[in-house]
Amino acid sequence: MEEKDEKRLLRIDLVGKDENLFANLKGKLIKMVDKVLDSSLDVNSDLTVKEELQKFTSLGLNFAESKLKKASIENDHIITEIQEKLSIIQKNKAEARKINATARTIEFDQNLKELTFTLKMTNALILGEGNEEALAFTKQIDVFLEVIKSINEMNSIK
Repeated sequence: MEEKDEKRLLRIDLVGKDENLFANLKGKLIKMVDKVLDSSLDVNSDLTVKEELQKFTSLGLNFAESKLKKASIENDHIITEIQEKLSIIQKNKAEARKINATARTIEFDQNLKELTFTLKMTNALILGEGNEEALAFTKQIDVFLEVIKSINEMNSIK
């Protein structure tokens, strides 16, 4: 079987009720379609209907391709915008974590000061008791105060 070098623009496959009659008419139908395709649309140009269809098809494909490329460029732009907004959100979250950590540190320091004050006041009140139980309790309070002092020193090193 030999390959044809020419490209087909249109293919028509029809079947009639009476195959013999249709076989005779099919050739005539194809000749009429070819005649229409080979006729000229515009008096000023020598382009045939077939050539105009090919040109129109080519333009349609080029248009579709440019539309797809434009969509791709628009998608890239949208992705860039999303990445920028995500970066801003991540930066804001990091700043919020830093502010929260600072607030917790201030609150912790304040609680330590209040606890130190309370323990010192309690220690002063108990010293007046003079019994062994009170004396043991004041020693525990002194140990707590030393722990708080160590925590404050560690915080001041940071």
